[in-house]
Amino acid sequence: MAKSSFAPVYILTVAAFIFNTSEFVPIGLISDLSLTFAQTEAQTGIILTVYAWAVLIMSLPLVLIFSRFDYKFLLAGVLLLIALSHAASAAAPIFEILMGARIGVALSHALFWSIAVPMAVKIAPPGQEAKAVGLVSAGTAAAMVGGMPIGRVIGLYLGWRMTFLSLGICALILLATVIKFCPRVPGTPSPVLKVLPRIFTNGPLMGLYLITALIFTAHYIPYSYIEPYLQQVGAMDPDLITACLMLFGVSAISIAYAFGRGFDAHPRRFVYFALGGLVIFLTILQATAQHTTAAVADILCWGLAFSAFSLSFQALVLKLESTYAAVATAIYSAICNLGIGAGAFVGAHLIDAGMISYLGYSGALLALICLVLVWLVLVRYWLPQKPKSAKKQAYAQAATDSQDVAKAKTELAPAATKKSVNKNINKATPAEEIKSATAQSQQVATASKATSTASKTVTIVPKPAVTDFTVSSKGPKA
Repeated sequence: MAKSSFAPVYILTVAAFIFNTSEFVPIGLISDLSLTFAQTEAQTGIILTVYAWAVLIMSLPLVLIFSRFDYKFLLAGVLLLIALSHAASAAAPIFEILMGARIGVALSHALFWSIAVPMAVKIAPPGQEAKAVGLVSAGTAAAMVGGMPIGRVIGLYLGWRMTFLSLGICALILLATVIKFCPRVPGTPSPVLKVLPRIFTNGPLMGLYLITALIFTAHYIPYSYIEPYLQQVGAMDPDLITACLMLFGVSAISIAYAFGRGFDAHPRRFVYFALGGLVIFLTILQATAQHTTAAVADILCWGLAFSAFSLSFQALVLKLESTYAAVATAIYSAICNLGIGAGAFVGAHLIDAGMISYLGYSGALLALICLVLVWLVLVRYWLPQKPKSAKKQAYAQAATDSQDVAKAKTELAPAATKKSVNKNINKATPAEEIKSATAQSQQVATASKATSTASKTVTIVPKPAVTDFTVSSKGPKA
């Protein structure tokens, strides 16, 4: 297929949708899985922790082992692996086999995301690389908006086994599409080992990774168990829970639009909204759970805040390490999975202790700690103070120039008059006085015209479309 075609990129986008749906779909099926295997939601929730930590542990080794292979064959291989793993999940007679099958899904997930972005860049039409990466990322958003809710609906009406089986069938269909339509893409050795010392000595970037791990933990303490939480604490109808999960995904798309238009101009506002919003909306989660309208509004705002955090911190990773952005982003993804697993783990222990209603408070406390750390220490290294806008600077300069012009005009007229009078005093005849006065008037008029022209030529510099700022590992640089 010609490189001018976007078809292979669309195939990658669908693959991203399948892999991310596979990761999140158990969140909407926790209660059904618990009933099937006769265990508590907390015991079932460990499946989320094992999945996330398997991705965390295996991402780097898999990249080092397989980065030299052709990306087309790697993509086909991970699709085959995830299809077989979903089939094993659907047929699992005991929970331990389901856990093993989910580890297979996690391994395919880790390898897919190690090649997805580089492959998108290589197969994109010339000059369309950024659009290709954006399309692949859109597959993730689509998984949250439609993938997880659809998987939950299938689970509610046909059983959770059919949800996993459906994902496996979709992966097999996509595998055939990859073989037929995707071009071969030579692999490239990964520079991970050479870059790691540089990454780990970048203080601001390591601070960002720490906050990311804590915030993902804070978010996934309640989110991992949002289904049983809304059922038990909020007594919410199952169909309404599905709608809430879909609404949470829609919020990600909504904030993405605002992010694209405003983050570069107001980066600190986005960071503070994200962290402050998580503190507020997780704190009131229990209070709103029993009131449908309030609960829906709170879940929507919670989704907006968390999506703002994810987008903002991904952008900051690229600013703090622009040279080896791919490696820094891969580590960021691993840190996210660390937080996902930790959140599910902490949430499980709270549920075991009979404290399911405290899930939101626990997440809010962690988010508050992060907000204080960012406000007091870290944000000054990530984001410099926003400089005065060019337009405001131009207006200030124009005002100064106008004052200088007015002062010169005021001083010029009396000086010219005084000089002329002193020169002609006691010497001028009436006719000469008239002539002298006329000359003075013309001189003053000429000066006034010149100063007026000067004041009109003050240029107002247009406001730039994007406020640029540079951040280095040593702190902000003007």
